[in-house]
Amino acid sequence: MWNNRLSPFEKSILLLDTKREIIKTDKAPASTSPVSQGTKGAGMVFIGGQMPRDMSTGKIVEGAVNQARLSLEHCITILREAGSDVEDVLLAVVYMTDLSEKDAVNLVFSEVFGNRPPTRNLVEVSDIGEGTIVEIALTAIAH
Repeated sequence: MWNNRLSPFEKSILLLDTKREIIKTDKAPASTSPVSQGTKGAGMVFIGGQMPRDMSTGKIVEGAVNQARLSLEHCITILREAGSDVEDVLLAVVYMTDLSEKDAVNLVFSEVFGNRPPTRNLVEVSDIGEGTIVEIALTAIAH
């Protein structure tokens, strides 16, 4: 049989679910751009960058700690909609307009992830939009 000649890696790739599922929830703000809140496929969940937008007012919250906390909360809400949770997060990408505020992100990550934090990329950017200081995106294991 042909699959007897496949390497263990090649066999594992065949076992992955390769169809793509769009993840959408009304419990986190919808993007103003033509993108999905998240996608799921190939055993992974990808949560797009979440703006720290207050769901009741539609406005960006003030302060780096509040922005980091709300952005991460939105990511986790979408992640849970996909059937995964905080312990499944493998990578966080944090975009900041001012890296001198990174202690705010570190505080929030410590609160949320405790002693099992994901890998993190912290990237300084010139502008996120609407006065936003912090935006977070996640990659996690799908269930």
